[in-house]
Amino acid sequence: MGPRTMAVAAQELELGAFGSLVENNPKRPEWSAIVPLSLLGLGALAFGIGIAAADQRQDGTWYYGLPMLALAALALGLACWFLLRRRPPKTWVAWYEHGVVRQAADQEPEAYGWDEIGQVARQDVKVVKQFGSYMQYRLLVIPEEAGGQIVVDNTYGGVLPFIEGLTDTFSRSRVKQDAARLNAGERVDFGGLIDINTGGLGKGSRRLGWREAERIDLKHGSLHIHRRGDARPWMVVPAVGFPNLLVFLTLCDALQRQNAT
Repeated sequence: MGPRTMAVAAQELELGAFGSLVENNPKRPEWSAIVPLSLLGLGALAFGIGIAAADQRQDGTWYYGLPMLALAALALGLACWFLLRRRPPKTWVAWYEHGVVRQAADQEPEAYGWDEIGQVARQDVKVVKQFGSYMQYRLLVIPEEAGGQIVVDNTYGGVLPFIEGLTDTFSRSRVKQDAARLNAGERVDFGGLIDINTGGLGKGSRRLGWREAERIDLKHGSLHIHRRGDARPWMVVPAVGFPNLLVFLTLCDALQRQNAT
């Protein structure tokens, strides 16, 4: 199972040349937390029972042992949670020239051509901690049919080059598809955040023609769309999680160039 059966599925669907593959590393039980919590809980339990028994014999005030018993319940409960909490299955994800394949544990592989993928969105976040910071990378690949969402994040080794390769390959395919839709007079929607057509871009009745659009900047985690001659952005759209972002930027650039001549 694993990469070999994925390659067979990709061949059957004619996904073309292999691009890249990543696999996750499901976490094992955190014994560094489970053992101390268990020892603390058992110690507090024994101490609390001892206090309750001694006080009950002396004057009937057994409840003075309740704080220690409560601490024991909390510590043992946390230890059980760390031990029993559900962990993701071993999963492989691979992208090819014409699509993507995922396989989890001993399940059958799921294979999709790029024309079956509705959205590819990155949700990268910078995590800042007391002694430093790091990037949390996350990619969502959402098929047109509900229920098959693929998520690749930092639990997968080599996640960043994989995400960049998959996004670039998908975007090149999707640009051709969406460009054909635009030439046919359709609007191309990007997750309900904004849509474009050959006349301009916007949301709902708020539209900006391509001749009026000066530039689109990507900064501070947002897309800043500027109207020609205005200092302030005409529209600001979150870039984190923006579906098919590279497709949007590529098509916008092409349409601006066409309308500039």
